[in-house]
Amino acid sequence: MGGPYDPVRLANGNYIDAMALISRAAWAAAGGYYHLRPMGWEDFDFWCRLAERGLRGELVLGEPLAEYRVHPTSMDRTNNSRAETIRQMMDDLDRRHPWLTLIWTLPGSRHGEVAAGRLSQHRATEVHGRLARLLPILRCPETGQRLVLAAEGDALVSEDGSRRWPLFLGRALLFPGMDAPQVNPDTHLSNSMPASALAIIRSAQGPVLHLSAGGTVERFEHVVEVEAAVFRHTDVIADAHRLPFVDRVFEAVIALNAFEHYQHPSLAAREILRVLRPGGRVLIRTAFLQPLHEAPGHFYNCTRYGLQAWFKDFETETLHVSNNFHAGHSLAWLASECEAALRNRLSGAAADSFAAAPAGRFVSLWRMSEEARAGHPVWDDLAALPQDAQEVVAAGFEFIGRRPAE
Repeated sequence: MGGPYDPVRLANGNYIDAMALISRAAWAAAGGYYHLRPMGWEDFDFWCRLAERGLRGELVLGEPLAEYRVHPTSMDRTNNSRAETIRQMMDDLDRRHPWLTLIWTLPGSRHGEVAAGRLSQHRATEVHGRLARLLPILRCPETGQRLVLAAEGDALVSEDGSRRWPLFLGRALLFPGMDAPQVNPDTHLSNSMPASALAIIRSAQGPVLHLSAGGTVERFEHVVEVEAAVFRHTDVIADAHRLPFVDRVFEAVIALNAFEHYQHPSLAAREILRVLRPGGRVLIRTAFLQPLHEAPGHFYNCTRYGLQAWFKDFETETLHVSNNFHAGHSLAWLASECEAALRNRLSGAAADSFAAAPAGRFVSLWRMSEEARAGHPVWDDLAALPQDAQEVVAAGFEFIGRRPAE
């Protein structure tokens, strides 16, 4: 099994090895293997039927329990290596399990056609319809030129023909340097949008840009969702530092919990300024006192002064601590990460001691001298965590560097 069991991952393809130990009860409940035509994905079909019945698997770590070899003339190397056969198997699985959205690498594909994505006819019509409506405001992120649909219908091409951007599951892949984005199943949902964001969206008469939108619950016709991966409502796959849109086109831009994940936040802010109409509004929520998350793509936590510096070219309407960021969130999140690190990386006793310590103990420890804190069990336990665990909740970092030799 390619990682811990997660039935949602099955939506995009089989990641479970056919060589598995299956209980007799589970085998009977799912009806065993079906004889599919063409043969080859009976195990995938079986895992799907287990998931549909609420049954689950377990990854067993440790020594290999069995080994096998694949012969050069086996089905995997012959029958299942042909694009036509794979497409037939995908069609069969689509019919048997309509919740699947299969992503599968096809042999012999041209450069840029990295995977075969299957959408239902309704979803395909919806995605391509939105792309057609977006074309007038899309621009090549490298040349700034207009984009047109290629004659083959599989890519967008810049006016002079010098740049070609593939379509991936019907979305324009306008992220320089990216070959294939991560694909998330439609069942993947992000946190609900705050009332302030919904108010901006619902009051807007023109288009709204939602940057790093994730898996939004609700689709708004006038909201363009941009991501670095594919989610249920993603319209365009793009880099926030090089937005592929014409100048002054959006009435509003929203970016929630995203700026800590941008390598150059000030550049992303300038891009937002460029694509906003005069008088257009922007809503940003970003991290300050938050532990490391979504590593290695977490680059910055900023103060209010950092946020002001990033958006110095904008007029400030409000700049405040929203309810989802009050001090309780910082303390609770940090405490949760510390307890988990102590339990998983040091000992259960250390985690229990930390969890039992009253908040006042940490107040006292902070107000002590460094010498007085030394020797306190909770303090020493946190200091004893390995570096990779400390990095998640550290108060800061020390860097010693050297200029490269000439």
